[in-house]
Amino acid sequence: MKRKITEKPVLALPDFGKVFHVEIDASGVAIGAVLSQEQRPITYFGDKLNEANKKYSSYDKEFYAIVQALKRWRHYLLPKEFILYSDNHALQFINSQLKLKQKHDKWVEFFQSFTFVIKHTSGKLNNVTDNLSRVNFIVQELKVGVVGFEEMVEMYKDDADFKDIYIAVQNPIVHNRS
Repeated sequence: MKRKITEKPVLALPDFGKVFHVEIDASGVAIGAVLSQEQRPITYFGDKLNEANKKYSSYDKEFYAIVQALKRWRHYLLPKEFILYSDNHALQFINSQLKLKQKHDKWVEFFQSFTFVIKHTSGKLNNVTDNLSRVNFIVQELKVGVVGFEEMVEMYKDDADFKDIYIAVQNPIVHNRS
């Protein structure tokens, strides 16, 4: 395990000299987004929709996912132009619509502080964000990822690097008095 978490990083560090890519997706129950550069993820999130948001149209859910991603990653995205990918084709034309719903009007006003291009991507190509927006898949992944966890915890007892920490966590009162 030590080797796995210290080798090739899963997430890349941001490079503000390169273009950021934001991929978003929404399902009936959740939204998901990935911030990346050169096809390497920097950060991501998935979030369940509340009961009111679940009633949104697919267009509104996707729009909402964009707003949440931009709020979350504002510090990365405000300084320069970025590319936003969505599998909802209609969102490409949001800035050219003359009449907007009140909530869309607020969202578009928020967007205007950013410089970006919206590109349509096929839902089939949007695997990562598609999975992040589907809570059932996330829960299944977590269940699979936990298999063997008990054995790993047992290994901490004898590990030179983790043994003291493991003992301290198991007996916090004893170690707080020392």
